[in-house]
Amino acid sequence: MLQKEWDLTKIEDRIQKRAIERRRPLSCIWELTYHCNFHCRMCYVRMTDEQAAPFGRLRTVDEWLDMARQIYDAGVLYLTLTGGECTLYPGFERLYEQLYGMGFRLCIMSNAGAYKDGTRELFRKFPPHRAAITLYGGSNQTYAAVTGDPYGFDKVLENIRYFQSIGVRITLNFTVIRQNVLDYPIIGRLSQQLNVPYTITTDIAEHQRDPSFSDAAACRLTPAQRACVDCHSPEDVVKALEDAESLEMELQNFRMPPVPFRESSSDGTQKTMLNDCIGSYTGGAILWNGDMQCCISMGAYHHQKPFEIGFEKAWEQMKNEHGFIFQYPGICRNCQLLSECEHNCPGRRVEGTKSPLEPDLYICQYSYLLKLYKSRINNQKI
Repeated sequence: MLQKEWDLTKIEDRIQKRAIERRRPLSCIWELTYHCNFHCRMCYVRMTDEQAAPFGRLRTVDEWLDMARQIYDAGVLYLTLTGGECTLYPGFERLYEQLYGMGFRLCIMSNAGAYKDGTRELFRKFPPHRAAITLYGGSNQTYAAVTGDPYGFDKVLENIRYFQSIGVRITLNFTVIRQNVLDYPIIGRLSQQLNVPYTITTDIAEHQRDPSFSDAAACRLTPAQRACVDCHSPEDVVKALEDAESLEMELQNFRMPPVPFRESSSDGTQKTMLNDCIGSYTGGAILWNGDMQCCISMGAYHHQKPFEIGFEKAWEQMKNEHGFIFQYPGICRNCQLLSECEHNCPGRRVEGTKSPLEPDLYICQYSYLLKLYKSRINNQKI
């Protein structure tokens, strides 16, 4: 069984453990649309219709409802709707109400900046199990710089409070880039004021379809900035950025490990080392054009076609490819950081190199500096 502290007194753990043992789907993410009300400069999904045209079309409400029946029959319980901004999907209200009626535990993954009165009334009548709200700053000024909306923060805060007023459980995620990193303390205080837990994301990837569709490379923190910010509390973000300047110099000592010879087992088959990713054993992600992978980060990589061949067959094909996609690249097997490289998963490698079998230099440098900085904080020698 995959490494996890299972609490079998909890029904969620019992369900997940059984699903892993049977290799059956339990959760699914639907990326309904690439449309968004914000124009975030680092976004890896948002496109114009013209940019999206070569990659497929949006699926209709009826197509999604047919897929819903298929995943329901397959055993999926947890369904997350995202985008772009999922609530901008044409026919969202009809689709959401039907999905709610089928009994899925629905999560809305949203920027919470585009809700109309009808959307809020929909959530009041049919409250989602959870709302995962992404934050891009702690003021209208920062939202203007990051998303292009000069009133974005006010809109988001209003809808967060609306969810609270109707009893919806909320989680917040602060997406950190160079243009908003100094808002980190504001987000920490806001989380306390709202009594809502939050996480931060410093992992910024290029656009899935074409790097020219976003400005991710110019927005994301450097490996040293990311390592330092990840190690400090919100109130210490200025110190973290100051420390990053000297930490960056340590990259002159960084070397990629050599690629090992291919090892074989006694029966002649090649040995593999697999990433332990619990979600990959019981989850799938279907993108706006119908492509399916086990992780939304790998959506633009080799994918299955559930709308064409059916969900069950697509699931079996995806399961059969798991051993190939989730093996560590050869170069990683020789790396001293392997056991500590928490971000070296196939999804992150695809985002950085377009292949699950090639390490992303940015992640390698970040992992190296993260270990070094933690040792420095603890007054230890590497």
